[in-house]
Amino acid sequence: MRNKIFAYSILGLNVAAAWVSWWVLAGAILGNMRHVWLFPILAFSLWGIAFTLSAIFVKNKKLAYGSLVAGVIAYPVFFGASLSVAAAPVALLLLILTERQTKKEIARGLKINFYHLVSHTLKYFVTIVCLVIAVAYYFSITESAKPSALAIETKTLESEMDWGLKAASLVLSDEKKDLADDISSGMSVDEFLSKNFVEPEMSGGSGSASNAAKVIGGAAAVEMQKQMLDKSKRDLAKQLGVNVVGEQPMKNVLMAYIDKSEREFFDYSGTDKFYVPVILAFGLFLTARILGTAVDIFLGLLILGIIKVLRMTGVVNLRTEQREISLIEYEI
Repeated sequence: MRNKIFAYSILGLNVAAAWVSWWVLAGAILGNMRHVWLFPILAFSLWGIAFTLSAIFVKNKKLAYGSLVAGVIAYPVFFGASLSVAAAPVALLLLILTERQTKKEIARGLKINFYHLVSHTLKYFVTIVCLVIAVAYYFSITESAKPSALAIETKTLESEMDWGLKAASLVLSDEKKDLADDISSGMSVDEFLSKNFVEPEMSGGSGSASNAAKVIGGAAAVEMQKQMLDKSKRDLAKQLGVNVVGEQPMKNVLMAYIDKSEREFFDYSGTDKFYVPVILAFGLFLTARILGTAVDIFLGLLILGIIKVLRMTGVVNLRTEQREISLIEYEI
């Protein structure tokens, strides 16, 4: 009785986790949710645990496949009338094949190796999820009137920029490292330009700002600094081709420049409806798969711990039986 309760609970959790995962993914892809990496990782991790346990411990194919169908149905519910819905039946088929292969691995072995089973199941599950994410991302771009990195995943771009600035600061000189730190800290345009360009220029040489202040007065020196700051902002706006506002964070200016460059590349290439989105989607797939590698290692250890607890409490039991096996008779 305890085993049946466990099996039905795992099947129910498999369906619930799938619905939550598609809901979170839709919010992240369509730009309705913050922390576009964290929440999908947590949701799909929960689903990965439920799917792996059901693939290993639920033998009834009708119930196992039924739970997968019930979970995948949520995809079109949250993504709506989108061409990416075509990924749902493909994902379902791949999940069923993964479950069947897991059962074959169990039947093939003379001894149950839970480490191998968990690693095998999670590896394919994570790859399937990454493929679906890439497909959903691709159609979110191609079905949008104006593809925009800021509109699709502002928080992701901001996080990636932070990581890039931190990585760059490891190899840059101390002077340029300070520039990267200022941008990463959210310093405004006025503060950034004043600290790094205007003030050093005014304080350098014999005609420094302090000497100017003595000759023409403090008010004139302040006005000179303001004019130099305005000129720096105009030069920056002209160089990057984006609107530069003194109060906005310097990081936002760089993000606007990246967004502008992306859209210009779309217009210049003339292939924004296929080739460029494919490249972006493939890049997202690789990024998600790299993150997934770290995640499935952690999940594998967690699932192995769960299985150990289940065996210790008697929820899951193993039995042994004698089998006849055939071997090839080699002459040499």
